[in-house]
Amino acid sequence: MLIKIGRETPLLGSIAFGIIDRGTNLLQIRATSVCNINCTFCSVDGGPLSEKHKDFYEVGCDYLLEEIEKVVREKETDIEINIDSVGEPYCYPHLEKLVEGLRRIKQVKRITIQTNATYDKDIDVDLINVSLHAMDETLAKELANAKCYAVEKVKEFIEKNKKEGRDIRICPVWIPGVNDQEIPKIIQYAKEKNCSLGIQKYEVYKNSRKHKKVRAINWWRFYKQIKDWEKEFDIQLQVKAKDLGIKKAKRIPEVFRKGERVQVTVLHPGWFKDQMIAKARGRSITIKNCDKNPGDKMNVKIMETKNNIYLAE
Repeated sequence: MLIKIGRETPLLGSIAFGIIDRGTNLLQIRATSVCNINCTFCSVDGGPLSEKHKDFYEVGCDYLLEEIEKVVREKETDIEINIDSVGEPYCYPHLEKLVEGLRRIKQVKRITIQTNATYDKDIDVDLINVSLHAMDETLAKELANAKCYAVEKVKEFIEKNKKEGRDIRICPVWIPGVNDQEIPKIIQYAKEKNCSLGIQKYEVYKNSRKHKKVRAINWWRFYKQIKDWEKEFDIQLQVKAKDLGIKKAKRIPEVFRKGERVQVTVLHPGWFKDQMIAKARGRSITIKNCDKNPGDKMNVKIMETKNNIYLAE
């Protein structure tokens, strides 16, 4: 079910939608949780074939822009907006309007976005992070687990946006034993097209989708391989926060303490089964093991508060 998020729902507090501030000059903006593909290694088990997520979110554009402007003003510094998602940002039907609105916010100096590059939309951002995990068409389609995925279309997307003056960062996930031979091909392609790279480590989380018969390697082995590729291709692959221009900045204050008891109003089904989204003190709160209905009031115990993302039970 697609849940439309409007002004009754605070946009700070949820991991699945809204605004996330991690105490830096970068804000994550999540306008939608919808995704159009089903990557076999997806860290959040997103997409239409998800077994864990039956409800998806879409935030009203005008409301989202209003709230972003408030948060940006409170940050008191120049801001980079990263439009990311637990889904695919280009699935958001008002993406062009969102970016146009962000351009009008004085303190927003840079806009970046994540994408699987399956949508041919012309979005005026400064940098696009493109998920591309194999150059081989058969393997790429297998990893995406979606008929709509095609490497040639992704390459067309990259090359079109490069011509229009946008920076491209290609961000493959290295899945040991699966796409080992593809990462060097991607590095070579990135060099040819003058794209930067951000190679990601395959990880397994409690709620992630796990690629069959693959175990996550440790960070030592990951960085050793990164260094080997750097030497082989004479290119910088290790990316640090300072290289991206990310620095500490005023943090939006957290309004709850861990362990605190709070009365909340239930709003919507949660992102996972047996969860509900509630509100209190201008924040959204995800409640675990909740069987209440929208409109109900209840008392909960706050279990997590980090980065203004609230989990209760």
